[in-house]
Amino acid sequence: MTLRQLRFLQEIARNAFNISAAAAAMHTAQPGVSRQIALLEEELGVTLLARRKNRILGLTDTGHEVLAMAERLLTEAENIRLIAAEVRGEAGGRLVVATSHLHARYTLRDPAKAFSKTHPDVQLHLVQADPANIAKLVEGGSADIGVSTELPGSTPGLLLLRSRAIKRSAIMPIGHPLGRKRRLTLADLARYPLVGYHAGSTAGSLVSETLRGNGLTPRLVVSANDSDVIKTYVAEGLGIAVVP
Repeated sequence: MTLRQLRFLQEIARNAFNISAAAAAMHTAQPGVSRQIALLEEELGVTLLARRKNRILGLTDTGHEVLAMAERLLTEAENIRLIAAEVRGEAGGRLVVATSHLHARYTLRDPAKAFSKTHPDVQLHLVQADPANIAKLVEGGSADIGVSTELPGSTPGLLLLRSRAIKRSAIMPIGHPLGRKRRLTLADLARYPLVGYHAGSTAGSLVSETLRGNGLTPRLVVSANDSDVIKTYVAEGLGIAVVP
């Protein structure tokens, strides 16, 4: 069992059990990640990831326990490196920010550049995670700060700082009839197929619940995890979307 295998397990959970996304976060190939997880399960003699055919559904009960311990081990391993760097007289440090794809891709770009310019000796590490897990990463010590559009549950050990509101835009293919309207209504949006976020996400539930709360039935034709995928399918003409 190696720290790298445990990091693979951690990244898989952070990336909503998407092996490709976890491999990209670790700068390695997908088959290598799958192989290392298989070796870890083989050595432990237990199943860590619940699977259905080629799809990972989540962690098993044992997987949840192992991941919790793995995250503590990985945090302590990083602390050992920081202690060694301090003894060697190296300046700087490391700031770990857990955030969602939305913030990593869009809203944190300028703050990250400004931070790196102001604190050149500090390594800024953005950890892309599922919004539901961001508060857990901070609470467990795997991240110093979390940036998310989802409010955490009962977490007395965390300090919550509210930031700006996230505005949302309707997007559609060029030449779409709604593009000629000066003001859109919810009824306008409900008339067309929707390309949206999956129902379990904040963005996905917000749109669908708002429409249903006004007596409208959304017609979701494609659901995805991030805005780049959504924009791609809107551009292909499959429907319209509401995105941050």
